[in-house]
Amino acid sequence: MKANVITCFESNEERVFFVVEALKKLNYDVKVYTSDFSHIKKQYRNNIPEHFIPVHALSYKKNLSISRLLSHFVFARDVFKMLEDDIPDLIWLMIPANSLAKTAHEFKINHPDVKIICDVIDMWPESLPFAINKNIFPLNIWKNIRSNNLKLFDKLVCECDFYKNTLSKEFPNEIDTLYWARENNYIVNIDNVNSDKISLAYVGSINNIIDSNAIANMIKNIDSDVDVHVIGEGESTDEFISTLSRVSNVLYYGPIRDQVKKSEIFSKCHAGINMYKKGLYIGLTTKCIDYFENGLPIINNIKGDTW
Repeated sequence: MKANVITCFESNEERVFFVVEALKKLNYDVKVYTSDFSHIKKQYRNNIPEHFIPVHALSYKKNLSISRLLSHFVFARDVFKMLEDDIPDLIWLMIPANSLAKTAHEFKINHPDVKIICDVIDMWPESLPFAINKNIFPLNIWKNIRSNNLKLFDKLVCECDFYKNTLSKEFPNEIDTLYWARENNYIVNIDNVNSDKISLAYVGSINNIIDSNAIANMIKNIDSDVDVHVIGEGESTDEFISTLSRVSNVLYYGPIRDQVKKSEIFSKCHAGINMYKKGLYIGLTTKCIDYFENGLPIINNIKGDTW
């Protein structure tokens, strides 16, 4: 049997690898389709994993822009055109982008025997960092591209219970939570932590939903010198480092995928930072999985599953 896994974000690829491994154990021949454009770096990719099938996407510069929505629409359209030439038995679809749900719905109508599992990694526009009603025009149209196209799918899974409870209003059948997961191979050695100062870790995307001001205020209230070890990248990196540098000593490592290298840095830290802007619709962050895997407690303001 043939299975296709579809994602338009490289940040999902760790989850993709787990899904592929599971499908292969069920004797599926698996193909993975992914975007050739990096959402994080805003440039075309040269690090697409071997055996993944790149699908060309339009470039864009801003997260909140018409060009981004157009890029995702074109990706969704083109990836399902490619599937028409080689119809699979199963599709594992990771959304966002919301346009993938719409295009998959249309594909399901034309190919009702193809099983589609929709894996909700994030919720747009609910996760936008604005304290406004997300059900107003035009955000409600964006939301409905997802909400109105779930009902035909054979299965819905979510990355956290927080999403599951919300989507139960949009999907008629049982929904399962499938958490991001790691094996506990890299527990840090707390003997390496410097007792003369407080050392904190930050890992993951550095974008406009991270509350750098709240993090800086938290650090100001620590009665000690503070080091912040930052692993990651994103469009807000310079601002993030500049804000934290006013109140702490920042050690910036850039993006690191190697778990052993990350663990070596975490072994110098007392806790991990997991602080986002108010009003976000987040139940569990992938950075928490990095922290928890290494036995780090977290400084956290996210509700839902993490709380």
